[in-house]
Amino acid sequence: MLWLFLCLYAATAWSLGAFLDNYLTDVIFKNKTPQAMKLVNGFSYLAIALGIFLFAPLENASLIQIGLLLLSGVLSSVASIPYYLGLKHEEATGAAIFYQIMPVLYLVADWVIFGQSITLEQILGFLVILAAPIIVVFSRKRPKSRRTEVAAALLFLLYISISVASGLLSTHFGEGINFFTMFFWYLLGRGVSDVTLMAINKPWQQRLKYIWRRKRKRFLIAVLANQAISTSAELASRAAMILGVTALVSVTCNAAELIITFLLGIVLSLIWPKFGRENIHRHVVIAHLLATVLAVVGIIILK
Repeated sequence: MLWLFLCLYAATAWSLGAFLDNYLTDVIFKNKTPQAMKLVNGFSYLAIALGIFLFAPLENASLIQIGLLLLSGVLSSVASIPYYLGLKHEEATGAAIFYQIMPVLYLVADWVIFGQSITLEQILGFLVILAAPIIVVFSRKRPKSRRTEVAAALLFLLYISISVASGLLSTHFGEGINFFTMFFWYLLGRGVSDVTLMAINKPWQQRLKYIWRRKRKRFLIAVLANQAISTSAELASRAAMILGVTALVSVTCNAAELIITFLLGIVLSLIWPKFGRENIHRHVVIAHLLATVLAVVGIIILK
């Protein structure tokens, strides 16, 4: 049952990370090129990879495994671009509801690529889960922003799809080597990709310089705390995937994350509005509650 405890930790950390992401995007970067924080993220991933190289037991891996694990990290890095763009128009709770499509994609990928069967109950669970983000998108009482809401939904779907591809590469092609070896190559790929993307994008560099001059202290505290939380959550979730069935682990982590994020969104928005930053009007809370219930029910059916 170790995978279950790892899932619960990852879910809690991801929930906190979601609000830190929103804080960085909305408050620090003012919704202007938040991808610029990738430079700090990239060097953080490389530092963690160096720590694993120096202190953890690494095993030999084939060139194919190394290449695919590096690609897993690169895909995870690329996925963060539509993620940050989507956060410009979506709250943490709404974003978490969209993430529930992830276990569905894992099931479909396992069926298409690895020949695992899909039951009628799982198809029903997929349809129930699909209703959750639709409710979130169409619950807004702002018709003029409908196109923006749909665009944010599509960005999150792109983020989720690329993340699933990254997860499948690391879990299925990291077999036969220990976890630290797999995670080292993944982090190396992600760190190099983050730094490279930053190096070739001058607008990102300019935005980061501006933030560094104006909001250095708040930026560093938030981004380093977020990096520590998100990296530990990713480590825990990937370890859980190795210990358990990939789709089941994804389902459990996502269900726990959704519930925790919904509750944290209400509490944080009441006691610390700049950090919680959730719309807690009655009709929005009811819509999110209904979407959360539907997503959790769908996730339980998928199991």
